[in-house]
Amino acid sequence: MKNIKAVIFDIDDTLVDRKVAFLRFCHYFIDKYSVIYPYNINKDDLISYMIEIDASGYGGLKNFIPELNKVWHLPISSQEFIKERNSVFGSFTVPFPESKSLLEYLKGKYKLGVITNGYSAVQREKIRVAGLEDYFDDIIVSEESGTAKPDPKIFFMACANLKVKPDEAVYVGDYYPNDIEGAISAGITPIWVCSNPEAYRDYEGKRISSIKELMDIL
Repeated sequence: MKNIKAVIFDIDDTLVDRKVAFLRFCHYFIDKYSVIYPYNINKDDLISYMIEIDASGYGGLKNFIPELNKVWHLPISSQEFIKERNSVFGSFTVPFPESKSLLEYLKGKYKLGVITNGYSAVQREKIRVAGLEDYFDDIIVSEESGTAKPDPKIFFMACANLKVKPDEAVYVGDYYPNDIEGAISAGITPIWVCSNPEAYRDYEGKRISSIKELMDIL
């Protein structure tokens, strides 16, 4: 790709496997609380329900306990749950196998950045546990920036920090409404990590099924 000076990444389900991390969290949470508060359904069914409530991180943390209480009653407030979840969730992080080799390949060729929505402590812990923090020239987390994807302001902020113009950057992410639409609105070239070829069929930009394909693009 010509004239590209910076590559900016999403984190969850782009560089790290959030699905695996959430599954690990489910086992932790169930094993901890079922000792005192037994549940009456199959564990696999309970985990499937927790995954459904979580909705890949877009189900809303405040909704999690009220929804979970429909099948497993826990005397825990939403705030207590959020506090505990945030204290441990980053520790369950697993990078995709190709993440480090990709960043090794890109480092030195491009300025590298991150834009991720979420709690600052959690998202930065994910990057640290995954062993990826030293690859990046700039990391922006929505909680500390005062804005969030898909607002173009957070993309402009990343470009300013990396000292590049929007048309000199690409943004790599998996969640179309936040990552792809946000990048487009900021004038940044998006690269969509997409597992469903039928999704958003009107999108004419680059799609990849795995970030390792970036080595052939960049």
